[in-house]
Amino acid sequence: MKITKPIGVNKDGYASGGVKIEIPSQNLIKDPRAKSSIRGSNQRIATGDVVEVKGTKAIRKEKRPVKATWY
Repeated sequence: MKITKPIGVNKDGYASGGVKIEIPSQNLIKDPRAKSSIRGSNQRIATGDVVEVKGTKAIRKEKRPVKATWY
């Protein structure tokens, strides 16, 4: 009996190939709660990236661009 595998699957059954995606910086800062702890000295918190969200239609006075934080 011959077993055939689907395209894009290697001999172990895991997907092969793919597209490498670059992960942007998360603007990490040291956790202020971990400053006095020995175990938590390497803890980091992501502050996120702040971007301006624009509308797709005409912007009225009350509909100004808003800032959003992406984590």
